[in-house]
Amino acid sequence: MKFLKLFSFFFLLLFYHQLSAQSIIQKYFIDSTDHALDVSQFLNSGFGFLPVPIIITEPAVGFGGGLTAIYFHGQKKKRESLDTLNRFAQSKDLPPITTGAAGAYTANGTWLAALFHQGSYHNDRFRYLGAFAYLSPNLTFYGSGIIDNGEYNFNMQGVMTFHEFLFRPKKELPLFTGINYLFFNNNITFIDNEPETESLKEETNLGGMNAVLMWDNRDNTFTPTKGIMTATEFGIFHKALGGDNDYTNFTHRTYYYLPVKKGKLFSGYRLQYQAKWGNNVPFFELPFVSLRGIPALRYQDHNALVLETEWRWQVFKRWSAVGFVGTGFTAPKIQDFDFTQSRVAGGFGFRYFIASDYGLHAGIDIARGPEIWAWYLTVGSNWFR
Repeated sequence: MKFLKLFSFFFLLLFYHQLSAQSIIQKYFIDSTDHALDVSQFLNSGFGFLPVPIIITEPAVGFGGGLTAIYFHGQKKKRESLDTLNRFAQSKDLPPITTGAAGAYTANGTWLAALFHQGSYHNDRFRYLGAFAYLSPNLTFYGSGIIDNGEYNFNMQGVMTFHEFLFRPKKELPLFTGINYLFFNNNITFIDNEPETESLKEETNLGGMNAVLMWDNRDNTFTPTKGIMTATEFGIFHKALGGDNDYTNFTHRTYYYLPVKKGKLFSGYRLQYQAKWGNNVPFFELPFVSLRGIPALRYQDHNALVLETEWRWQVFKRWSAVGFVGTGFTAPKIQDFDFTQSRVAGGFGFRYFIASDYGLHAGIDIARGPEIWAWYLTVGSNWFR
């Protein structure tokens, strides 16, 4: 009899814990409207963090992985409804305030550890983005007119920190202005010890500051479906800012999102141009064609231009299909662009609507460039910043 009572007690205890676990899962990870997996309530809880696995398939560093833990501060907030001279009216979520830590390692020995924070404050009058990292990537330099064309494997290791402060002068307009600062203490070593690379081996500090002007009326910052984000940065890298090299930096990027069929088909368009002027631009700082399917640093020069479009079809409930294609160009000077010599890359993928309150989709992309196939785990938009 005592055994039966003891067994009943442990059975009820186990059953209670199972119910409790199911209740927690139901509360924080299941959407009550469609009973699908959704992490919104967990992120809204005030103690929720999103563990995001890092699956690295970037050809430049080899296959690898890691983990990012993103902490969401407080509950989701709603943006005020804005109406300025009838030019636009919007009611959207404020960009969330997040803090995170990340670590990753790849097959070719590349690794990194990082802390980061992103915040929107005072009803989005102020924005801040900051990061502190120690990284050691093993990459390949292809010559880029600095030395003979070839494949030169190198390691760059050091401490990097980045900080960006943006201010919205008028709360009625999604126009931001501000500055950002980058510092990187970097030690360059070439693995193959080719004679051509002797002059490129050095320990160098990068210190640069840019003025930023940005317009951002996207409906959300994770997986936008409408609106435009356009930003221009202009600044210098200089000894007075903690660096060893003096040169000028210019970057422009525009991401435009347009719904084609309400609730079903969404399109996005990207234009990105980057230039660095001066005789002292470090080889690893040269702009390059950044597209899914093309290894980082594969096509570099003092000027790089990228055009890309991405389309997403909402196939079934929370599942959607993605297709994308882009082209890139490089040139030593802006007037030297040869638009008949393009590097084209494209592919397809899928998304799952993982956090409805944040408009966050996640999935996998498969891409083909001029030389290789590659695949990518994408959380939110592939066009970040």
